[in-house]
Amino acid sequence: MSDIDIPPEMRLKYLERRKADFESCQKAIIENNFEVLKRVGHQIKGNASTFGYDDLSKIAIELEQCAEHQEIDKLKSIMEQFANFLSRTQGEASFTKKRKV
Repeated sequence: MSDIDIPPEMRLKYLERRKADFESCQKAIIENNFEVLKRVGHQIKGNASTFGYDDLSKIAIELEQCAEHQEIDKLKSIMEQFANFLSRTQGEASFTKKRKV
């Protein structure tokens, strides 16, 4: 976990961008666009820990590696992990929105 104190609004924006990344990855899997999957995995692995999401960083590392090797079945499994991460953090995002009001 990062020692940097990230404001809740920035964490919320970060999670919103990850939802968009998830959707891009879903489309990329359907289209067998491994370049998009590698790029997204690479970007997320580089910044997830900064926001305190070490588990997402691990998912991103696997995403990038499996995209590199075009392992579609493993990519589908990783996308399930990504979806579970987003589901778990949705509560955090809801809490952050409520606090701003």
